[in-house]
Amino acid sequence: MYHISPSLLCADQLELKQTVAELETLGVDWLHIDVMDGSFVPNFAFGTDLTRAIGRLSKLPLYVHMMSVHPMDFVKPFADLGAEYYCFHYETTVNPFRLCQQITAAGMKAAAALNPSTPVEVLADLLPYLSCITLMAIEPGFSGQTFLPHTYEKIRKLRRLIGTAPVLIEVDGGADIPISMECIRCGADVIVGGYFTLFDKKGNLCDNYQAYMQAQKEI
Repeated sequence: MYHISPSLLCADQLELKQTVAELETLGVDWLHIDVMDGSFVPNFAFGTDLTRAIGRLSKLPLYVHMMSVHPMDFVKPFADLGAEYYCFHYETTVNPFRLCQQITAAGMKAAAALNPSTPVEVLADLLPYLSCITLMAIEPGFSGQTFLPHTYEKIRKLRRLIGTAPVLIEVDGGADIPISMECIRCGADVIVGGYFTLFDKKGNLCDNYQAYMQAQKEI
């Protein structure tokens, strides 16, 4: 089964309450929360207060994507908020094993994200500690960027590396519906729904979701 994870960063920030309620009605798999610290990436977005508010609005699982230079410092705060996944960028820590253990001990599922220039092979020994890997198909920090085509090969390499291990592959950034379907054909399990899919201004959220789900059925 393939999943779609709406990026709330791409939603109308003044209509988040309505958007979250609609996403829950549509039956999406989880909500993608981008936490940006203005240091690892040149942007600020979503903190504990807003994440707490979203968690109160919806019972959907929260996938917290930490674009932060100090991910170890925020494990407990986001665990206390009820996040299901805690995703750190591999590039931000020299102690990824310890961080994964800390995340798991806090009651969350550990996930790691890789920037476009980071090879998937760096995660080979870390796989037993991970539940999901997010491959960035754009440079992190801003939505609306163009999908980087070399991501397809990274997905294929990562799928071979994972083998039969229970680790999901999520693709984040720049994917419209045709690109999303190609990512799935290459081995992705989850697509982050952003400006080019769920929040495409050419259609409403419900229609965009239905178009995406129909495309999945045709793979």
